[in-house]
Amino acid sequence: MVSDTDAASQAVWLALQSRRTPSQQIDRAFEMTALVRSMFAANLRRENPAITEAEIRRRMVATYYGEEWAERCYGPAPAA
Repeated sequence: MVSDTDAASQAVWLALQSRRTPSQQIDRAFEMTALVRSMFAANLRRENPAITEAEIRRRMVATYYGEEWAERCYGPAPAA
């Protein structure tokens, strides 16, 4: 794996990670997922200032699960 982190720093990080309990690891995964989703939504808002929250949710479903699921959940995509 290519990394820009030196070996000593990576060893410290791995040691810290190995001390986390399974519950802490799951919590961290949920935190990171929430962060990525909030960044995705913020980018959509930045690129499309008039976008609605419903359209943001629809686009997120389409991105994460595919257009078929977005249509099942929210109906056809609005015309461009």
